[in-house]
This record gives sequence, structure tokens and C-alpha cells, in this order.
Amino acid sequence: MLTGAVGCGGGEAAAPPDLSVPPTNVRWQPFQGVPLPRADQGPTTETDGAATGFEHSPAGAGVAAMVHAVRLSVADDSQWSNIAAREVVPGPAKDEWAVNRVQVSISGPADPVYAPRLLGYRITEYTDQRAVVDVYSEYSDSSKAVNHTAVEWFAHDWRLRLPDPESTARPIEPVGEIPSDAVKVEAPK
Repeated sequence: MLTGAVGCGGGEAAAPPDLSVPPTNVRWQPFQGVPLPRADQGPTTETDGAATGFEHSPAGAGVAAMVHAVRLSVADDSQWSNIAAREVVPGPAKDEWAVNRVQVSISGPADPVYAPRLLGYRITEYTDQRAVVDVYSEYSDSSKAVNHTAVEWFAHDWRLRLPDPESTARPIEPVGEIPSDAVKVEAPK
């Protein structure tokens, strides 16, 4: 006679991750004149301008979104192709971005007048494979903007998913203030 209990595979569902946990031990490192965060959650490696090695967590996704969006925007002519190869998910959006980027020349650091100062992020959707992250910045005229980004867990790292070339959604929009539930990761002034 069997008297012991046999466990079921069902059990309780795991609690959803806390999207408001900030990155830890944040330091700031300039890239092309823009201070970018480096935290315990990443990046752990920088090679030829590309920042990689982000923790597979909400905070890792948030830092990756901030870092990748800015690096891709301000990379100079010698860096952009390596950054795109290591920080962006392959596909038609990346291909179209590369075709357009070839037509632009960036030879030095960002002009401080146009360089963003990162203020933080808010994760609006999160799974282990994808995060939708709003990245908030401030500019020298005190205006603020939100950059709607997405990162995907690809090749064991968070990489930027560029918007679909057919999308009509605005990836960057002005904002009056940063939402109170945003994770503050504020660059020095």
C-alpha cells in the first residue's frame, strides 16, 4: 500500500519580476560625449565601441535599453557597424537602419547642445525574452523626451530591437515630466 504523498507538477506560479528594482552600483562612463550608465547589471564588456554583457533581469534590460539606444545614435563612423552587429537584433529594421546610417557621417563626440542626459527608464512590458522600455532624457534647453524602445534576449544578451520599418509610431516624443514610477538612473549634470 502506498501511503506517501506524490507531488504534482502544477504548484504555484512564480511571482512576476519587480520591474521597479533599480540597477545597483551605477557609475557613469562617457561615450562620444554622452555619459552612459555602467552597473552591476551591465554592461560588463566594451569592445570596439560595442557594450555587451547585460544581466538577464528587468534592471539589466533597462540599462541595456538606455545604453544601446544612445550608443547607436551617437556612434562615429568607425564604431557604428560594430555596435549594430553586437547591440542590435538582426532583421529588416537593422538592415534599413544600416543603409541609412551609411549616408551620414559622425566624426566626433556629440555636440553638448544636442547630447541627451539620461534620467531613467520605465519598463512597460517584460518577459524573459523581451522588454518594452521607455527611456527618458533631458536636453540642454531643459526639454525632456521619451524614447520608446524594445530589447530582446538574443545570443545570451539584451539587444535593441529597432522599430519595424513599416511602423508609423513615433519612437521619440516630448514629455513634460518623468513619470513617478520610472526607475531613476540619472546622469550627472
